[in-house]
Amino acid sequence: MKEIKSRSVAASRRRQLAADQKHILALEAGPASEQVLMELKRRVLEIEAGYREVAQQMGQLYMYADQQGLVFLNRYLDRPMRTASENERAMVSILDELQLNMTRRPTGTN
Repeated sequence: MKEIKSRSVAASRRRQLAADQKHILALEAGPASEQVLMELKRRVLEIEAGYREVAQQMGQLYMYADQQGLVFLNRYLDRPMRTASENERAMVSILDELQLNMTRRPTGTN
């Protein structure tokens, strides 16, 4: 029961952090030029691709260790695997917010 409550609190904190990050980005990205937003988007895409690759590699390592019966290793891999996935999701959220900011801009705005 305690573990479930702990997970719920952690998930709630992550959602709040993501919401706060979106709000901050929306406030800060408003006056940025289209060129700046495009460069930000390009860089975030690169980072997201890296996190996605790490998450995939962690998953493959986890499955291989599981197939080999290395339960102790999987216990150690649980947290880094979750962190890699959470980081990837955070980058996707930032990309979504950048895209929203770009589509909300009036045409002809620098």
